[in-house]
Amino acid sequence: MSKNNSVIKDANGQLQEWVRKGVKADEQIRQVEGWLKAAKPFIVHWADDIGQIENLTEKTEALNDFFKNGVVALSAEDRAGFKDALCEALNIRSTQWTDRLKALNGSVKKKDDDEEPIFTTGGWIKHHLVELFYKPNEFRTYLAVRYPDGQVSDLMEKVMIDGRKYVPIYPTSVILKGIVSLPTELGEEMSEDELLAITRLQINRYFDFGGDDFFSEVSPLYVPFTYIYDGFMEVSYFRALGDYGTGKTRFLKTIGKICYRPIYMSGGSSAASIYHLLDLYRGTLVLNEGDFTNSDEASIIAKILNGGTENGESITKMRGTMEKMEVEAYNVFGPKVIATRKEFNDYAIKSRCLTMDMVPMVPHPSIPQSLPPEKELQDLHLRNLWTTFRMKNAQENVKVDESQIDRSLEPRLNQITLSLMATIKDEKTKAKIQEFLKKYNETERGDRYSMFSARVLEGLVLAWAWGPVSDRPEDEMRIHMKDIALAINIIMDHQKMQLGEDEDEDDKEDEKKGHKKTRSRKVSEVFRKFLNIKTLRATDGLPKYKGTFYVDMEIEGERVKSLCVRWGVEWREKGSVTENTKDKLASDDLWMLKPKEISVDFLQSSPETRQLREEWQAMKLKSEDE
Repeated sequence: MSKNNSVIKDANGQLQEWVRKGVKADEQIRQVEGWLKAAKPFIVHWADDIGQIENLTEKTEALNDFFKNGVVALSAEDRAGFKDALCEALNIRSTQWTDRLKALNGSVKKKDDDEEPIFTTGGWIKHHLVELFYKPNEFRTYLAVRYPDGQVSDLMEKVMIDGRKYVPIYPTSVILKGIVSLPTELGEEMSEDELLAITRLQINRYFDFGGDDFFSEVSPLYVPFTYIYDGFMEVSYFRALGDYGTGKTRFLKTIGKICYRPIYMSGGSSAASIYHLLDLYRGTLVLNEGDFTNSDEASIIAKILNGGTENGESITKMRGTMEKMEVEAYNVFGPKVIATRKEFNDYAIKSRCLTMDMVPMVPHPSIPQSLPPEKELQDLHLRNLWTTFRMKNAQENVKVDESQIDRSLEPRLNQITLSLMATIKDEKTKAKIQEFLKKYNETERGDRYSMFSARVLEGLVLAWAWGPVSDRPEDEMRIHMKDIALAINIIMDHQKMQLGEDEDEDDKEDEKKGHKKTRSRKVSEVFRKFLNIKTLRATDGLPKYKGTFYVDMEIEGERVKSLCVRWGVEWREKGSVTENTKDKLASDDLWMLKPKEISVDFLQSSPETRQLREEWQAMKLKSEDE
């Protein structure tokens, strides 16, 4: 800083410079706060000076003075908090730090309150609910505790639990820069209905849901769930899916910022920073641009999202030196609000999310185009109120009523929403959400139905409907891979005809080489890897099938029926589609017959005549087993 190229030497000179430039008092305070945040403590500067001393004798004398007059004067909490930074500045090992403190213990009278503290971010500690607060005007963190008898303390610098002293962690850069947002105080105690009304008002003030009634209804309910999530065994994720300019970031900043301890990060953040912060703060991950590329980093983030819905699940990493490596576990369980431009490649992650499809729209005129400065204070006020609600109402273990499970829904959808539903008291709201979940479930089945695994399952069902390949008792319950592959090809060809699609060039090239689009080996692989259906090798039977693989429906029948429900495939009984039943089939359903069973006479006598005959004769040539 300078005045006419002269250096400002002290605070008085800085004040005169501000007066000369007409800087207002609010701006002066803001600048001073910024300097204080960025400034190193004096003891760290002292340590930096000692660390640069090269002469061994001089450095030893400086270290003696530093520990005798500097370190010893610190409280136990400050010694523990500054230890790593001071060792690095002094250029000494942590063992040297410990040895010097031990040497001084004989000459320093230990205070009763000077025992080594346990640094904590809060949570459930021996049936005490401990919460972390940060006062930005003081640059200090505090703790509050709810005792087992239900009494809630004021904010304190330390908490004694079963004879052990717990102190809050120091405010690091992630707190100072707002990456992790903490409450600043215990707010007014309000009823849940009042808090929900305020939360709904705050969300609707800054985000327009358009015609999406479900997310308009459930978003304010997801917020309180994040404040009591750690009492449940499963959580769900909230996700906004859409292209640029569809409001995904506004969705995150409106909903995510009022959730419990929001940890706001972008897709460019490292996986290590994400799982470290989740493990330390146990808050709500608010992840912007959560689209992942095929890389090791993306793989770890995917594991974080996959493992974060179930309590007790952790990811493990190796850390340490080559001489001594240790396995360290990181708890990544907790609610997450995510925004992505593309669908997840990993279906498992997708199944853990309640996804709002974002579409370009013009928000209501009452929605501000840019978020105003006062929103940050409004969000903070809401976090304080909901934190007070947490301190009064959170439970260490919540028993979920499993009788409320809707068996028509996917097991995963039930799993991730049951905890959320348990927090909703209004029966009308529950009914609305249950209705949405049924529609959402059908959409999920539709998405899954479009996958190749569904085609394989559909081919199995069609081959089963064709009936046994012979009258041998051994073939009664067998479905051979060759017939399943044939059925899949017929189904896929039929779908292409319905859509008016031509054959792909790759298909034509394969046909020239005598290859089918779907072969028995590929079908067996899908059964094994994706459908978990066992296949057996035939050592007897017709020459055409001997040595090939088959599914035994006596063993796998019930599993196949369950998979049909899960994948949205229509079930057909054995032998229900044969040459003898074709008179009962509409002409559009003739694709269900094996090509060799479609007689030319029947086609000639049907109303559809020539075009249908030509289509199915072409299919016969293409799909018939060589």
